[in-house]
Amino acid sequence: MGGHPGRSQALVTRPTPAWQLLLAFALSLSTLCLLIGWLQNVHIISSNGMYKSIQAEPWIADPSTARLDPSNYLFFPLYGISARLLDALGILRGVPWKQFAYLNAFWASLGTVVIYAFAHRLSGSAIVAALASVFHLGCGFVLLLSVISEDIMPGYVLVLASMALAGLWFDRPTWKRITLVGVLFTLGWLIEWRLMFPTLPALVLALLVAPEPMRRRLGHVLVLVASILATSGIVQLSWEGHNGAIGLHDILWTGKGVATGWAGVSWDKAWMMLSGVGNYLLLVGGFVDPRSAREALMPLSLSVLVQAAIFVASVVVLWPRRHEPRLRAVVIVFVGTLGAGQVLNFYSQPQDPQMQLNVMPWLTVAWTLLLAALLPSRRGVGIVLAVLSFAPFAWNISALARWRGDDTRWLAATAALEKRFPPDSSVFLYFGYEPITTWKYALWSRTWDWDNKLAIAPAPSADPKLKWIAVNAGAIRHPGWTGAEHAAALKRDIDLALDRGYRVIVSGMWSWPPDVLAAYLGTVAASGRTDAIYRMLHDDFRATEAFRDPIAGTYYELQRR
Repeated sequence: MGGHPGRSQALVTRPTPAWQLLLAFALSLSTLCLLIGWLQNVHIISSNGMYKSIQAEPWIADPSTARLDPSNYLFFPLYGISARLLDALGILRGVPWKQFAYLNAFWASLGTVVIYAFAHRLSGSAIVAALASVFHLGCGFVLLLSVISEDIMPGYVLVLASMALAGLWFDRPTWKRITLVGVLFTLGWLIEWRLMFPTLPALVLALLVAPEPMRRRLGHVLVLVASILATSGIVQLSWEGHNGAIGLHDILWTGKGVATGWAGVSWDKAWMMLSGVGNYLLLVGGFVDPRSAREALMPLSLSVLVQAAIFVASVVVLWPRRHEPRLRAVVIVFVGTLGAGQVLNFYSQPQDPQMQLNVMPWLTVAWTLLLAALLPSRRGVGIVLAVLSFAPFAWNISALARWRGDDTRWLAATAALEKRFPPDSSVFLYFGYEPITTWKYALWSRTWDWDNKLAIAPAPSADPKLKWIAVNAGAIRHPGWTGAEHAAALKRDIDLALDRGYRVIVSGMWSWPPDVLAAYLGTVAASGRTDAIYRMLHDDFRATEAFRDPIAGTYYELQRR
């Protein structure tokens, strides 16, 4: 393909047949739905989707009174209405945390269509488009987020579509093309606000290097900005007067995650970046904290090396075509998003699948360009590339199978804990990442951890049913605290529970050595508080094992020394 520029240009003008797009959607959706049913676990790695489904319940019950969320301005209306539709059809009625997984499968399948159409337009080959679509869907974090209940997929797919169109169009931009890209892009980040930042600089840069006079290029940038502001303004006006509605300025800047423990730069973030980038392609472990990432160093590094090899190979193969305007636009949009996105991720949560999802589609683009360049060359090469296109999907299904059936097990564990420790007389001490906290929040009562704010009635008290203390709360909500201040706040909460006559039940966190506690605190930029917290817990209190569950782990009863 690199040696026949005339033939290449002819291929990219061929439209993609509609039946192929419909087939790609149907195969993707059926595969993902079957996988969700087989896994019976829509909370793999992350249980954030449960909280999102709970937050969407008012939108499902009565959209006219439900409250808008500034950072997910369109997500809850979209998924609330979608869940209402599933309820009306009798599909998992009243169980939004499961419905959300199937809605994600639907949107992920639209993403498959985007990749198929994009790859077909670049290569003119249905085989290349099919293999690129399988590769993309099989990438670790793409497949994961397509079958669990997280909230990122619809926003990602709309932003991905805008990136694909920008790559195909910004070599010859027109105001209509730019406007459509701007509208899709804006609808995407209005579903998930932070999606704006990695891609916007890349879109602007692609317009600024288009082969046109500078004055025209600057005009195109203004068209893009105007389309973004106009779309945002229309959405803002359409919700004006609704519960939680905000102004245009607040829509453009919600400040989500800023000035919290999730933000900040530390060496721990380097390990978490390795985890995020490595697991994007192949799910190999080390998902949560820097310590687990260090333990998974070898498989994570191998996954990153595979990605680096794809990048280098694509550069070598495509170097003779480096002056082609369309290829340059594609590279700027996708590699530009990668660069800006990873800088932002290093500041926030680089290990989080959501944070890597929209930053890493460059990998699929590089693989697509390799397929287009090498498939026609030799039959043997084509067979190898075809097999390798399916390899991530096969690997990652095997990896996901480790969590198969865990939703049912967590439900049983929650019931067992309720029976062993009556909620009216128990206060639970957790680190804050334990999956059981999500299930208790959903099934017992919608109450957050105390964080030195709760006035609690003496035991026994059935309201609220869930009473709990979280170690990570001080790091997330009070990033300026010292270790001593954090430890003192935890001690006040524990003492309050004991003074009011409650049993304080601590999770398996009690048995963590200091380095494990430091690793988990490192995820919220608070590893420096480890000594103070650890000493307070073990110097001021003692614990006796009180319960052991095969999935929820070991629990201890805490008493003063």
